[in-house]
Amino acid sequence: MGEKRRNIRFNILMDAICGRGESFKKLKINNFSRDGVGIISSETFQQGEDVELEMTIPGDNMPIMLHGEVAWSNNSESDDGKHKTGLRFKNVRNEDRSRILEYIYQKWIVPNKEK
Repeated sequence: MGEKRRNIRFNILMDAICGRGESFKKLKINNFSRDGVGIISSETFQQGEDVELEMTIPGDNMPIMLHGEVAWSNNSESDDGKHKTGLRFKNVRNEDRSRILEYIYQKWIVPNKEK
């Protein structure tokens, strides 16, 4: 079966906090696209579930709030006890999207300088 992705995905690992009801859990964002994010978590998610994420770009102390819907979820546990999930954005402020993309492009385009 072929890929269904319509947009380029940028692989980047970032910390985030997920709010679900009254609880908050740490997780990792492992990729971004124009339409959503991929996450890795010890928690399972159900397709169609609404999810709020809070993330901070390294070097920037202003949090970014992302609101999305679970597009797909691999609820089978990997060897390290983690689950992969894809979130489709429902609401992201244009300013926040620009901040995220600027950070990603810097990481993607500017290579790390080794000393």
